[in-house]
Amino acid sequence: MTAAAEQHRPGPGSRLAVRTAGRLPVLDTTRLQLRAPRIYDFDNYAAILCSDRAAFMGGSVSRADAWLNFTQYVAQWLLHGHGLWTIDAETRPSAGFVLLGYQFDDPEAELRIFLTDTSEGQGYALEAMTAARSHAFDELGWSSVVSYVNKGNERARKLMQALNAKRDRAAEEALGGADVCVYRHRPEVA
Repeated sequence: MTAAAEQHRPGPGSRLAVRTAGRLPVLDTTRLQLRAPRIYDFDNYAAILCSDRAAFMGGSVSRADAWLNFTQYVAQWLLHGHGLWTIDAETRPSAGFVLLGYQFDDPEAELRIFLTDTSEGQGYALEAMTAARSHAFDELGWSSVVSYVNKGNERARKLMQALNAKRDRAAEEALGGADVCVYRHRPEVA
């Protein structure tokens, strides 16, 4: 069931949302475009978080909790100047999402990826995370960003290696023994 909050409502408010989204950075890569989320992207976001795809993200959640999570990440654009992008891959809109943002209790901003099941295994995660990470360093002036990866998530750990992110054991200890690896990304030195 689609809640009223998820439905597009035409009119002045909708036009304001489009204008606001148009002010957020759009990142173009060889095969992807990272753009501001739109309300119709939520179905794919919910499909990820309400399924077994969320196993390493705290487990499957309700659609209402997925909505709260989605809107929190979108709101971070207004609060912090960074947040959630929707990944459009070639002819596949809403192939997933990439985040420069915070969960409520994160000690620092995180670089995170959420892909739909049909977008897995095509190199989109590496391409999208590289673009978002470059934005953090080149446009936002950050000196580092982390990715929190469940210790059992081998695919994500291999992705961190491909991104040349390094384990930060001190940051892991600061989390108090959580079942999480903290990977630190830093700008590449030329």
